[in-house]
Amino acid sequence: MDTKIKIKSTNLNVFYGEKQALFDINLDINQNEVTALIGPSGCGKSTFIRCINRMNDVIDICKIQGEIEMDGKNIYAPNTDVVSLREKVGMVFQKPNPFPKSIYDNVCYGPKIHGIAETKDDLDQIVENSLKKAALWNEVKDRLQEPGTSLSGGQQQRLCIARAISVNPEVILMDEPCSALDPIATAKIEELIDELKTTFTIIIVTHSMSQAVRVSQKTGFFHLGKLIEVGTTEKIFKNPTNNMTQDYITGRFG
Repeated sequence: MDTKIKIKSTNLNVFYGEKQALFDINLDINQNEVTALIGPSGCGKSTFIRCINRMNDVIDICKIQGEIEMDGKNIYAPNTDVVSLREKVGMVFQKPNPFPKSIYDNVCYGPKIHGIAETKDDLDQIVENSLKKAALWNEVKDRLQEPGTSLSGGQQQRLCIARAISVNPEVILMDEPCSALDPIATAKIEELIDELKTTFTIIIVTHSMSQAVRVSQKTGFFHLGKLIEVGTTEKIFKNPTNNMTQDYITGRFG
């Protein structure tokens, strides 16, 4: 199978006011793979993924140099439609954040806004498909009108994944999606990530080395705003080129 590059970051520099958060990041993200970003807190991993759906645009003091291409188009080009970019790039956050609405309304919110569904039947179908893809349908199909917040933490996070995939994105960004969850819920989300990569390109920021090993095909190690090393997950964890990577994954620092 030929690996297609879905996202390409070239000499990406990010500044918050005077402070530089990312330095010359060059990173290719392959389509239909899971790429894990690891590294100590505050080293630029979340900043990097927020560049991909231009969430940093909402921060006044944030300035971005360099390029990020998706399917060969620079997403920072002046003619980029940010709304349609964000439709293509779904995001799942660290803490599950369902809207204070029913389970059903959580999932159909995006399709309604983006005009993806014409009829109630269409919406019903999207809600069912999204919840099935998020491995949640069987648990909630009889309680779709209950509030999303009534679910357990792990279910809420799967609801947020269902919400993210309801608009048929191409890329899903996950910012430590399991850090607030117990081991059983985490295992379910990891299984889900493995299934979702057949349809989506996934980038996951994780603090858990074992999680990176379990779910990803490629891993990038960030430290102090720099991408120290990137490679197949197997190579990064078994035979890293850089001593810093070795020290981080063996727990000498971080």
